[in-house]
Amino acid sequence: MRLRGVLIDFGYTIAYIDKADVEEYDESLFRTLRRYGYHGTLKDFNNILDRTYRNNMKGEAKNVHELWKSLLENTNLALEPSLIQELTVLRERHLPRRLKLYDNVLSILSILKEKYRLCLVSNCFVGLSDYIKLLDLTEMFHCIVLSYEVGLMKPDTRIYLVALKRLRLKPEECIFVSDEISDLEGARKIGLRTLLVRQGEHTTRNAKDPNFKPDYQCDDIREILDFL
Repeated sequence: MRLRGVLIDFGYTIAYIDKADVEEYDESLFRTLRRYGYHGTLKDFNNILDRTYRNNMKGEAKNVHELWKSLLENTNLALEPSLIQELTVLRERHLPRRLKLYDNVLSILSILKEKYRLCLVSNCFVGLSDYIKLLDLTEMFHCIVLSYEVGLMKPDTRIYLVALKRLRLKPEECIFVSDEISDLEGARKIGLRTLLVRQGEHTTRNAKDPNFKPDYQCDDIREILDFL
């Protein structure tokens, strides 16, 4: 059947994290919490921060304020308005630097949008929509499905079905593009074609079958136009 839709992952498929900025941001959060009485080490805090992010990917936190509340509960700090304000200001200061698009992503998406219906599908914690806007991605997609908004995470087949419903397309009419095999395993279960982009750091992370064979694969997001 003719390809009509493309579902695309976000992290390490079309965008990546600026590690230097992440380290600076996390240390700034840590120093702020220390001033309010947090007694753990930076390593302790990083573990708590990572756990807080992961625990909120299905929408436990409905907004950034609730995310901070969850973080502070894990650090045994009081929910002080001045502290919440400082954390929010830090986040807004780092928003433009934290995530970056791979080279030529916007032009690639523009070309694909002329031919197919596009949907961004991402496992993420609350707030990714802010980055999507800053990166000028909103208009590139016909729809955007974020795990914290729908309460589902890849490779749960239901998140792909949400995307297909919004695209108004059948699985056999679409392909899923991701840097992680586990994402593609879930996509294949419902009949989506699969394309693996081997440019992230976690290609086999969480994969049930590390030897999974996608329908197509490439080493760089710029190469996907050779298949689509």
